[in-house]
Amino acid sequence: MKILITGASGYVSMFVIEDLAPDHDLVLFSRRHPSEVPRGRNVTAPFVRGDLTNPDDARRAVEGVDAVLHIGANNWIGPDTFRNNTLGTYYLLEAMREAGVKRMVFASSNCALGHCARISGPFIPDDVPIDETHPSRCEDNYGLSKLVNEETLAAFARGYGIESYALRLAWCWGPEEYRWRFEKPFDAAAHAGGFWAYVDMRDVAQAFRKALHAPPMAVPACVPLYINAADTMAAEPTADLLVRYYPMLAGKAINMRGRESVFSSAAARAAIGYEPRYSWLDERNNQ
Repeated sequence: MKILITGASGYVSMFVIEDLAPDHDLVLFSRRHPSEVPRGRNVTAPFVRGDLTNPDDARRAVEGVDAVLHIGANNWIGPDTFRNNTLGTYYLLEAMREAGVKRMVFASSNCALGHCARISGPFIPDDVPIDETHPSRCEDNYGLSKLVNEETLAAFARGYGIESYALRLAWCWGPEEYRWRFEKPFDAAAHAGGFWAYVDMRDVAQAFRKALHAPPMAVPACVPLYINAADTMAAEPTADLLVRYYPMLAGKAINMRGRESVFSSAAARAAIGYEPRYSWLDERNNQ
């Protein structure tokens, strides 16, 4: 199976490439070669240099591939974030349509919910745990770009039969993030707006692999899935955190068990067999 990975020079892509390289033929696409970035690494897979907002570059990228893992994007709020993220995804899907490529796994974000970088005030969930049925209420251009991309994926599924999984990734943790968590006092208040969500990079790679190899859909669709650790990044019970920082949810918080994540993984488990394996507590105990 020949797989295109966009954003190949990025932090998340590094772990996905490492996981898939032993048993897949990879084609890597980015503006910069993976060896040219601060966390640079040498790779042996073929590399295509380009910009997805250029339709010709998108066509070159998908030539001869069987599926696409679309990770390339501006990874936070900025003046070019909405343009680059949405236009790049659209041109990539157009190139896939022309080439007859029928599956994409998209690196979305839990920020598509609308709780990140709030402008009007705190995001109050309608219910907890939060799942994919919860309405999105985006205000920032990063979360909005991810949500718009999910709608674009849904349109190409309806119109052209391109199946996709939109992995709504939590804050992705590699060795640097674990060091931060272990070496500094943890401020639960500072992370209340993100509901203390995180996910180990190895579980991110697991999710991409499982979505890539999931059976064909009965009806082509874009399926959004929250991908996070089973627990929160805090040491306290989740119900206690919610009562402290979201007292209006006290009646709903009693449904939370132990340090359970505020974001549900049930849909990801049902759709692709995703099972989060890694916790910061286990990593700390293994130090």
